[in-house]
Amino acid sequence: MSYQGIKEKGRAVSDHYAGTREYFMLTPAGQTLLDGLLPLVEQYCSGRVLDAGAGRGAYRDILKDFSQVYFGMDVSPSGATSVVGDVQTLPLTNESFDTVFCSQVLEHVPEPWSAIAEMYRVLNPGGYLILTVPHISWLHNEPHDYYRYTAHGLRFLLRKAGFEEIEIRPAGGLLSLFGHIFSTLWVNLSFGIPVVHSLVKLWNLLWVKVLTWLDRHIEKKKLFALNYVCVARKPKEL
Repeated sequence: MSYQGIKEKGRAVSDHYAGTREYFMLTPAGQTLLDGLLPLVEQYCSGRVLDAGAGRGAYRDILKDFSQVYFGMDVSPSGATSVVGDVQTLPLTNESFDTVFCSQVLEHVPEPWSAIAEMYRVLNPGGYLILTVPHISWLHNEPHDYYRYTAHGLRFLLRKAGFEEIEIRPAGGLLSLFGHIFSTLWVNLSFGIPVVHSLVKLWNLLWVKVLTWLDRHIEKKKLFALNYVCVARKPKEL
């Protein structure tokens, strides 16, 4: 199968599993990202929640469990979007959300500083931004793949926008990246072949669990962090 064929299969797999916990268990990269995010969502996500860059709605059901109102937004319409718009110029009123959630979006934004400023603008004073960005990643969604982020660069952007109480944690490392490559290949290639795909999923689940366990216990400093997860607060008094 050609590279383009594998990519098309990958889109079909994502469409099929998006919005379920299974989606994050398809690769070690997805699992380690969710493991890093869930504690932040459980602690800081509440009230009116904006999912900025909702895409297929991968996080919709998780966020709904912790919100009073879920509001999905993306540049393209989907079953998860309440409105279509650009995160760099949000079509939303000032101070209208208690939580803004934005996962794996800023690498696709030409002006991420504008996006962060917009997320700050629509947050209520005292509201929280929950954010994830890649540090090491493969090229994807080309040509709209612009940036990778260090913890230092991300903290600078957030402080410049006015955020405080910033906490940034690594999520996954080189083993998750390595595992993601193989998981993607065999999950995508087997998709649409019922019995084979079911068997591959069982094997892949074991692979994901082993790789994520090893990733947590090897290279704990995460100099080669795959992603960063972050929470930051808009000051209560401006």
